[in-house]
This record gives sequence, structure tokens and C-alpha cells, in this order.
Amino acid sequence: MTPIRFKLGFGLATLLAGATVAHAVPITLDLVAAAPKTLGPQSTSAPCIIAGTHCKNPADFPFTDFKQGGNIPAYDEDSPTYTIDQFPFLNFNVAIDVNTDSDAGETLQLFSVFVDADGAAGAGGFEEIYNFTGPALIGDASSAGNGFGDWMLGSIDLSSFADDALVFFNAVWDGASAGAESFFLVDVNAPPPPVPEPGTLLLMSLGLLGLGFAHGRKQQRSRR
Repeated sequence: MTPIRFKLGFGLATLLAGATVAHAVPITLDLVAAAPKTLGPQSTSAPCIIAGTHCKNPADFPFTDFKQGGNIPAYDEDSPTYTIDQFPFLNFNVAIDVNTDSDAGETLQLFSVFVDADGAAGAGGFEEIYNFTGPALIGDASSAGNGFGDWMLGSIDLSSFADDALVFFNAVWDGASAGAESFFLVDVNAPPPPVPEPGTLLLMSLGLLGLGFAHGRKQQRSRR
């Protein structure tokens, strides 16, 4: 290829890539670790798409089980390719359960959602419809991985696509350490974790006070 053709080809590829990204809806990254155990837990009703750890997925919803270990701090992982009718829900957030042992040591570079709207009915090709572009620090020493999300990417809505449309996800991150990360789906319409009612809280408080009183009486008797 001559230098002129190379430049034209490179320019065309760049233009096409830019057009694809330009149509992608940006998704936000939100910290949820300040309110622990509210996003998730990962389960069959919150299936993994990319994870290097055991996931409780439905039998018909696979995930990319990457291997984290050794001197491999950087990852560029695709999920399996799904059809729309495989998803248990079509409007969701993506939770990231981070595992790290280094303050501010892990960075999310990219997260993208790709769809082939023609799917099994034809050969339309994939288009990036949602994306997050970093870098954004997602790791600190408090992110030990407990099955709940530390960060949330959202929201993603696939309800406008036909059942046979194809979908896959891509995540790029680096600075990984300690255990493996997991990316799992959380239904935006799922009810929030139950909050104890005031009456329940009062009964719990009285119960704790009673236990404390009984413990104090027991200590007084043992001193006699």
C-alpha cells in the first residue's frame, strides 16, 4: 500500500470509529461503597457478565471467567455474546465488585455495550450503543470483594431491541491486585434492600439494652 492510500485508509477507519463512538450513549460511574451492601448481592437474579471468581448465574446465562493472577495487572475482557431473550431484565445497572489491596491502585479505562440489532435474523454488524470512558480510579484498600458492588455503571436499557438481537460487553481495567473483579447486572426495577421499620428498630434496641443489663448483673454476681 502506498503512503497516500495508507493515510486515506487510516483516516477512513478513524472517521468510522469516531462515528460509532459518537452514537454511543455515555454511562456514568458512581461510587456506592459508602453505602455498603446495597448493590447486589451477586446471585442468579443478578448475573455476572465478566468475573474472575465464582458466580451464581442461571444455567442459560454464561459469563466470561477470566483468570487473574501472577503478574497480570491489566485486562481487556469481552463477555459472552447474548441474545436479548436471554436477559432476565432489560433495564439494568452494571455493578463492579472490586478486589484490591492497594490504595487508588486500580483504574477502569473503558466499559462498552455492543449490539447487533439484526442478530440471528441477519448480518448487520455490532454497534457500540453505550460506553464509559476513563480513566477512573476504582480501587482502594477497603475494596476487599464481598459479593456486593463497590461501583455502579448505569443505566443501560435494551428494551427497544428484538429478542434475537445480539449483545456483548467489554471492560478494560488495569492496576489489578489481590482477588479478581466481577461485573454483574442489577435490575433497576428491583426493590431496594428492606429497611427496618421504626417499631422493629425499637424492639432491637430494647433487646440490646436487655442483653447489656443481664451481662452487667452477671458480672456483679461473679464479683461477690
